[in-house]
Amino acid sequence: MKTLIVEIVDAKRIGELVTAARLIGDEPDILALGTGAVPGRYAKAYQAMTEASANMVGPIAELIAANGYDAVLLSATTVGAEIAGKLGARLTAPVISEVIDITPDRIVKRPVYGGKAVAAYKIEKQPVVLTVRRKYFETADLQGVTETIPLSVAPGDVHLIAEEVVQTDGIALEDAEVVVSGGRGIGEKDNFTMLKEMAGLVNGAVGASRGAVDEGWAMPRMQIGQTGNIIAPAVYFAVGISGASQHLAGIANAKCVVAINKDEEANIFKRAQFGIVADYKKVVPALTAALKEDR
Repeated sequence: MKTLIVEIVDAKRIGELVTAARLIGDEPDILALGTGAVPGRYAKAYQAMTEASANMVGPIAELIAANGYDAVLLSATTVGAEIAGKLGARLTAPVISEVIDITPDRIVKRPVYGGKAVAAYKIEKQPVVLTVRRKYFETADLQGVTETIPLSVAPGDVHLIAEEVVQTDGIALEDAEVVVSGGRGIGEKDNFTMLKEMAGLVNGAVGASRGAVDEGWAMPRMQIGQTGNIIAPAVYFAVGISGASQHLAGIANAKCVVAINKDEEANIFKRAQFGIVADYKKVVPALTAALKEDR
């Protein structure tokens, strides 16, 4: 299959899509969104500068038709989701979202029912549009850079009114190998301070359940779950988190889950490799002290 990946200029995201694309076809071409050198070497590399990704749908559809691409891969991010659905409609092409596995015989898999099951689909019609979940595919080793062909994007119906740059402290959630998250069981916003201290000692990031975000204790960008960030850290600490299905969908690919909760019946313990039934206000400070001693 002839494949095209569409992604912002980000080596990790592009690397994951390259790995996924190689499973169903030859070396992919790329359409890079935004400024900067495009990492990796490609037979064809295009680049577009646009403030509104929704305006990219027409030019991408024309690019697909002109080059005969069979599959288009995007990350399952805000930008990818915004483009994929509209692109599928424009091409009358099937769209499979949140892909977590691809086999050489063109079987793609995605979670359903809040991560409680996995559905498999056979690609039989081309072109097909796939959005790929972050961190489910290894990052390809991208050597060098490729000179790009500018892809012009005419002013569209969507206009950017305002843009806010949000500064994040430390490592991003999606890239962190260790994540310490708090839920409603934390009790109040100020108690997230101890989670931040613990995360800082292991070069980790701090996340939150939807409940904690709804309470106003954590920023929406910190939310982990089906409607928030989908992460795959090496270690995930769930502190005061009950373990709702939508939250578990966001940590389905975490390698090790450590749950700390006073309620021994909490659903999070069913997902955890290690569980501590205790008051987190005693456990987290003890873990923090141990980490400090080990530094």
